[in-house]
Amino acid sequence: MDMVRNFHMAQGLGETSYAQNSPLQKEVIESVMDITLRSAMEACAAETVSIADLGCSSGRNTLSVVENVIRAVCERRREATQQLPEFMVFLNDLPSNDFNTLFSLVPEFVQKLKAEHDDGGGILVSVAGAPGNFYGRLFPSSSLHFITSFTSLHWLSQVPAGLLNNEESVNKGNIYMSPASLPLVATLYFEQFQKDINMFLRSRSQELVVGGRMVFSIIGRMSHDSHEKINECPLLEALEKSLSILVSQKLVTEEKLDSFNLPFYAPSTQELEDQVHREASFTIDSMKQAHDWTIHEYAPKMLSNFSRAIIESFICHHFGEEIIEPLFETYTQLLCEKLVAREDIGWSKIIVVLCKSAAS
Repeated sequence: MDMVRNFHMAQGLGETSYAQNSPLQKEVIESVMDITLRSAMEACAAETVSIADLGCSSGRNTLSVVENVIRAVCERRREATQQLPEFMVFLNDLPSNDFNTLFSLVPEFVQKLKAEHDDGGGILVSVAGAPGNFYGRLFPSSSLHFITSFTSLHWLSQVPAGLLNNEESVNKGNIYMSPASLPLVATLYFEQFQKDINMFLRSRSQELVVGGRMVFSIIGRMSHDSHEKINECPLLEALEKSLSILVSQKLVTEEKLDSFNLPFYAPSTQELEDQVHREASFTIDSMKQAHDWTIHEYAPKMLSNFSRAIIESFICHHFGEEIIEPLFETYTQLLCEKLVAREDIGWSKIIVVLCKSAAS
């Protein structure tokens, strides 16, 4: 469990250097901003509007989301000649997140919003940290009006149990649920996903007011077949190949590689729909799927650094720090080769808007 906690620290459920300045993360957020703002304006009609961003990390991208949500809600109130609300903003991540860096940005953020709406006393925006794991309850019942979570939910709470059977790996040579994995591996990953997403939805259902909304984005797969083109993640595929190269160079043992698995699952839209219906507290306002980045839009080094920031702590914990430099040198080279070959290195994202439809 410590390995997973360390891993989450570096991928958006915890502190990360890429999150502070990542153009890739910013692009993901901007791509879902229109639907986020529409949902926020529909959900936030109270005198005091409570907003939570889950898996916020510690960079400016976090506050840009909240800033635009507040601005959109205020604009809707003005159009209706209604009094502007007060705002309570909760920023959630694991306790290990760099909240000090995040909170250092808050005074400027609050003053900017007050200056924009200084037409009768301005607005009140209070910001608080909410450290904790979002696979469980974080807030009081019926206390939130709007929730966002971007690029976090494809990371599971833990590596699925059963991938090691009597210390023998059932996913040899693979580091995630890849196309080369056995059907049993797909089953184990899917079962863990079901447990985690149900816990997430159930917790958010209890925390949202009836009519409150939640917007989240998640890496998904295009196929509804649980073992067809599984996960479709070329960046992870390249990482897996890089580790195999280090095995051939005797920098990593084969046994060490065989026991390494990432807690990553990319669901299909059908799987997400099924879980929402099973939990039964939400209606689906919107669910759409789109293809994301390609290697031709970003330099291989940038993509390599992006991946490194996400998973470095997990790799260090399992393999040791000494392999990091050779691993990511190899990884960058593989990405360069994909660029020369004009191979696509994008993936699919699913954007979901849910409305709390029933008291829980």
